[in-house]
Amino acid sequence: MKLLFIINPTSGNKSNDDAILSIHRSMAESGLDFKFLYTSVDNVDERITRQIEDYKPDRIAACGGDGTVQQVARNLIGQNTPMGILPLGSANGLAKALNIPQDLEESLDLFITGKKSYPLDLLEVNNHICIHLSDIGTNAILVKNYEEAGDKGMIGYAKHLIPSIQESETMQYSIKTPDGSFEKEGYVLVIANANQYGTGVRISEGSLFDGKFEICNIQKMDLESTVKAGLTAINIFVDKNMFADVISCTSAHININRKVHLQIDGEYIGEVDMIEAKVIPAAIRVLIHK
Repeated sequence: MKLLFIINPTSGNKSNDDAILSIHRSMAESGLDFKFLYTSVDNVDERITRQIEDYKPDRIAACGGDGTVQQVARNLIGQNTPMGILPLGSANGLAKALNIPQDLEESLDLFITGKKSYPLDLLEVNNHICIHLSDIGTNAILVKNYEEAGDKGMIGYAKHLIPSIQESETMQYSIKTPDGSFEKEGYVLVIANANQYGTGVRISEGSLFDGKFEICNIQKMDLESTVKAGLTAINIFVDKNMFADVISCTSAHININRKVHLQIDGEYIGEVDMIEAKVIPAAIRVLIHK
């Protein structure tokens, strides 16, 4: 069996050198055929494609956070090569939603010995692939401020939390789906492939395997509850009632009353006043316990 590890050497809040050494040691002891590819190289998407074509791995591991998983996934769409996840990021949202072990040794064991892979849905949001969650509003402002400051980890998010909430204003949006049209307003609109944030806060009853996604409208932001919750990246969502307003669909066209900030899988995209979103059903195969 040939294994390709695509590794972000600096995901999360520190260097992944120790994790990389641990993976290499385990693989050398296993006697399996393996290669490493680092996301820090130039033209990484081209290099991933070339490695898949030339090396023909039996399995590919995305080693990093949601951004790394997204980078690997978008190069596997329509292929049968299964992807495993070794969570090395800060929140590891998709890995948690898939119940992939957060412990490196356990996730590596699942990647190597897992017997089954399952077809996983992805999203396309404004021509960007989304594996986990996209949103506009307060959380996207938080991601923008975090990136601009060059911070790392959950502590970096916490520093920008209250200013991002204070900067937020209500948005009005018109949402059209195959099943109907809706007029809504709120502080955050989530386009969700997964049903929870990386902190474990559940936002819907949706599934990553059902050929649909959820649009979750958060109508109210509670600053006092947020502060008490512990100031983590996405614990602005602490009230279960925040997620009562949910639409499940296969595609959506969303018009917003003004330019607002958009983030996808923890990466700031820019300002938009329109969103086109659609599901890519069974886009890739993923190694999980199910």
